[in-house]
Amino acid sequence: MIRGRVTLPLLTAVALVWILPLVHLVQQSLSGGLDNYGSVLTQNGLGRNLLNSAIVSAVTILIVVGVGSLAAFAISNLAFPLRDASYLLMLTGLMMPTAAIVVPLSQIVNSLGWNNTYQALFVPYAALAFPFALLLLKAAFDDLPDALAEAAVLDGASHWKLFSRVLLPLTAPTMVMVTIWTFLGAWNELLLALIFEHKTEMQTITVVPLSFQNRFFVDVPKIFAALVVIEIPVVALYLLFQRRFERGLTAGAVK
Repeated sequence: MIRGRVTLPLLTAVALVWILPLVHLVQQSLSGGLDNYGSVLTQNGLGRNLLNSAIVSAVTILIVVGVGSLAAFAISNLAFPLRDASYLLMLTGLMMPTAAIVVPLSQIVNSLGWNNTYQALFVPYAALAFPFALLLLKAAFDDLPDALAEAAVLDGASHWKLFSRVLLPLTAPTMVMVTIWTFLGAWNELLLALIFEHKTEMQTITVVPLSFQNRFFVDVPKIFAALVVIEIPVVALYLLFQRRFERGLTAGAVK
């Protein structure tokens, strides 16, 4: 009971720290009424910006979830040379901030001629999101009972059937969590989008508020309205899959 009395106010204080900036953002965006949103939504090219972000985010998710689940299954269930060393090497990506790789990444993108293309974004996004996804997915596969894999192998299941039909469906909560986490990273990323997408028709939605600063200058409510529009898909996705997201966070915590 004492622990509950202490925990509730603490959690409430932490929630307020996160919620108050969002409340302020919405309040400022509504200064002067809904006309701010009308001005933002009627800007030329906004639909294309939203489409660009959707395409980049979707492809990033497909790569991360697809490759990550295969890699996690292999490391968790298969024996091959340098398995542990490979896993640790891939996890080193967790210690690599985006800003630290901008220069070499720019050289690679330029040499490949990828400027103003979707792959200039979704390839780096997938590479940056992959280590964390691998960590979570491997934990999810490790958490599954060994008897399941043993029974499937005794029944003659191949590695692919063991992966796709037996084990993968059981990691659904973690898959949802990885999907949402990857979407958040790809949808909200700004630095690489600003560097690699110079053409207006190829820019993602996160670059739009910067251009709005030039169009609206000191009209802060319109800029805040643009930020709210950007965050609506993120909030909607989280609310839709909240329970699965929470289960995915704890998947693999207990064997």
